[in-house]
Amino acid sequence: ARAQYNYDEKYFVSGSFRRDASSRFHKNHRWGNFGSAGAAWLISNEGFLSGAEWLNMLKLKASYGVQGNDNLLSYYPYADQYSHSYNEDTGEYSTQLTYKGNEELTWESSHSFNVGVDFELFNGYLNGTVEYFSRKTSDLLYNKPVPLSSGNPTGTFPTNVGSILNNGFEVTLDGLFVKTRNVNWGWNVNLS
Repeated sequence: ARAQYNYDEKYFVSGSFRRDASSRFHKNHRWGNFGSAGAAWLISNEGFLSGAEWLNMLKLKASYGVQGNDNLLSYYPYADQYSHSYNEDTGEYSTQLTYKGNEELTWESSHSFNVGVDFELFNGYLNGTVEYFSRKTSDLLYNKPVPLSSGNPTGTFPTNVGSILNNGFEVTLDGLFVKTRNVNWGWNVNLS
């Protein structure tokens, strides 16, 4: 589901929600809920900036959202998986564990927060975005190495481990050096 609303082309809000199921997880952990919310204020459309001819656009924005990941390089990482072989000399079949599953596996989730400013100045000669971002990924999906002495002959065990936090600032600037009828000469810079 997704909803968007704007009031008077100045104030904007949006939200989304999704409920996903993945057959990669055991039925007790199969479903995940993920959503997002965002808001923006187009300050340049306010009356108190109507006389600022140098300012074409100024927007303050913020968003928060959650995403899920189920990718663990196996279609059924919650289940034990076996291979079989046949011995022609004895006429017997045998099985061997090739993948040790984990029924407690669950969704890896990334929580993202962004806040920033978009602007356009001097009729497009200077445009940009300045943003702070923070992304925390938790319940990381990982094939953890285990010793053979653990009784697991595959050497790995799928599990959810730890979390990672990435945050910082990102600046994107672009514009024009020359803008004539026959020539547009532009530039851009991206820093993070």
